[in-house]
Amino acid sequence: MRPLYIDGVTGCRVVLDEPALRIIMPEKADQLFPLSRLSRVVCKGIVEWSMSAMLACADAGINLIFLHKNGELRARWLATGTERQSLTQRLVDLLSRADGLQRYDNWYLSMQKLAARSFARKQGLADWREISINELQGLVNDSLGELEHYRAKLMLSIVHSELLVLLIDAGFSGDDEALSSNELDLAADLSQLLLWYFYPFLLSADSTEHEQDFAVMAALYQEHEDRCYLLVRSILSKLQQFLLAIS
Repeated sequence: MRPLYIDGVTGCRVVLDEPALRIIMPEKADQLFPLSRLSRVVCKGIVEWSMSAMLACADAGINLIFLHKNGELRARWLATGTERQSLTQRLVDLLSRADGLQRYDNWYLSMQKLAARSFARKQGLADWREISINELQGLVNDSLGELEHYRAKLMLSIVHSELLVLLIDAGFSGDDEALSSNELDLAADLSQLLLWYFYPFLLSADSTEHEQDFAVMAALYQEHEDRCYLLVRSILSKLQQFLLAIS
């Protein structure tokens, strides 16, 4: 199964044409996508959905992620998820402690260092073991032009939408305090970690501006989806080890 990305425009509609979704685009031929082949659907911009299509996705276990035109998360429609696992409960327990958020922040800082230094090593920086996260972020920001910053924002939104689904698959339900609360947004935090993996590709990408940047970034993610999945599983494994150690 594969995700479906829709870069919406005025007049874009998604309707149920059982057993498939029919994507209707102005001045383009309709496209059919069988529900059995979809893992999730990510929509950016203006995409109108019929209720029957949304309910069919819910019944088929297909999560829907809606992004604003600028790539920021707007809403999500979650299919029936799995029951919470011990990892989720331990994270909820951690947040209930007086020092829980500070302990999580310390763990997350260690993950940031690993991700940033992995990027620095791949870029061939001689002092990759000693350079700070802030210095590296400054170097990246200075190296990215306006277009590359926009693409990085799009990639972050795509990674975030994918993580909302991957975390549910890992046992987090959509209404879990541990998944998203006023104090902690696990999907957003992990998205920032994964963005370090994509910085080398963004820095070396074609700098020619065109109208298909969302599709280009989605294709880049798809090219590295398996690697991202392994990185997420590794991060969650480290999170589990951390939670077990302090419980």
